[in-house]
Amino acid sequence: MPEQNITQQKFNQLIENKGWFNQEDSVVVAVSAGVDSMALLNLMMNLPNKKRPKIVVAHVNHQLRAQSKEEEKYIRHFCQSHNVKIVVGNWEKKSHPNNGIEMAARKYRYDFFSKVMKKNNSRILLTAHHANDQSETVMMRLIRGSFIKDLVGIRESRNFNQGRLIRPLLGFTKQELTEYMQALSIKWYEDDTNQKLDVTRNRIRHRLIPFIESENSRGIEHINAFSQQLNLMKQQNDYFMAKIAKDISVDSINYNLGEFFTLPKYVQIGLIDYLIAQNMVEGLNVDIVNQVNSLLNNDEKPQGVVKLSNNLVVKKEYDKFLFENIKQNQITGFKNDYFVVTLNKWYFQDNIQWMITDNSDVSDEEAKRVSRFNLLDSELPLIVQKTQNRDRITLKNGGHQTAKRLFINKKIPVDKRNSAKSLMTDQGRLLAVLGYSESVSDDNSNARVYTLIIK
Repeated sequence: MPEQNITQQKFNQLIENKGWFNQEDSVVVAVSAGVDSMALLNLMMNLPNKKRPKIVVAHVNHQLRAQSKEEEKYIRHFCQSHNVKIVVGNWEKKSHPNNGIEMAARKYRYDFFSKVMKKNNSRILLTAHHANDQSETVMMRLIRGSFIKDLVGIRESRNFNQGRLIRPLLGFTKQELTEYMQALSIKWYEDDTNQKLDVTRNRIRHRLIPFIESENSRGIEHINAFSQQLNLMKQQNDYFMAKIAKDISVDSINYNLGEFFTLPKYVQIGLIDYLIAQNMVEGLNVDIVNQVNSLLNNDEKPQGVVKLSNNLVVKKEYDKFLFENIKQNQITGFKNDYFVVTLNKWYFQDNIQWMITDNSDVSDEEAKRVSRFNLLDSELPLIVQKTQNRDRITLKNGGHQTAKRLFINKKIPVDKRNSAKSLMTDQGRLLAVLGYSESVSDDNSNARVYTLIIK
């Protein structure tokens, strides 16, 4: 049996088993000009008549590469020659941001897909993420220090635009899809940006994954099987955590700290992670969960807050804790007006943007100030609070300077002094008056390096 027929047969059986859509449905297929999405489109087009839905191709010209115009022309011609409906979105260059181009491009892309779905009365969006993408995602999250539950990688199906975003190719390898397209003699385009090794995913793709495959030809398959096993364990864990959360709840939003303290430490960590996930905060890492647990278990801080996102915090209030929605950058209800810092997260205040990170190779060309601190585990979590005149910056010569003298020397207006914030260790050592000055950190072989970046 020809190779392409084996791949098609495997895809046909998948669609038969999953029942994601039927012949009457309109399905939007996200198609670039790459081999993955072109393979997905052809697999969809070659489904048996009784299983093949109405296909709408959604193509985005990001106008980021000279080749983009040629790719758009090719996709249009391909769809027209095969009598497939196509809708093209053009991301005008004038709308491109100076920073965060990848995130902005992704937002434009999925906003466009959403509009195409709505216009074509579709409840299904298909994207061409495959087994290699899954393995790369698992490895990248492992390297970056994600929680175990996040190592499940890319979900096969999730809610999107009042419908579903489905990735039917997660069980297909890149090689499998490439051989399928070669056998069909169908043209595709390679995105040269996928070769650039200054991007983490590309380094994993071109260095780590080939090494794994050289050790075991079924390495990709085994990583994905590992991810699926973790997903099953996560579902089991969530079942029991839901019961524990119910047992310690005071009402629909508050949880009893006394009951929380009766749980073993390892269960406390798992419960916090579960509760954060239930509040739909994505992308949180182990450090953030540990910071929440540190606050809840700190007897010297009867009140406190950890910011999870621009509009969600975890609040500790004496004998209870809760999750609270807030306005962007607003922290309220605490006498000392402080909050616990989330590592590796950007904050905005007055005219500055800042982040404290434990990433050892961090760099930022737009940074106005970069300072490094040697911190012991006992000095975490870090706190931000209103600057007091008596706060003391550590100088190079080992001496100190008060915040009051700092403001006077720098001729800082009174209104700016009143809004200034200090970055402190959990033990009360001043690291920085944010945006104005930073303490000099002593070398300590037992400490870990943290970097403060200010824009």
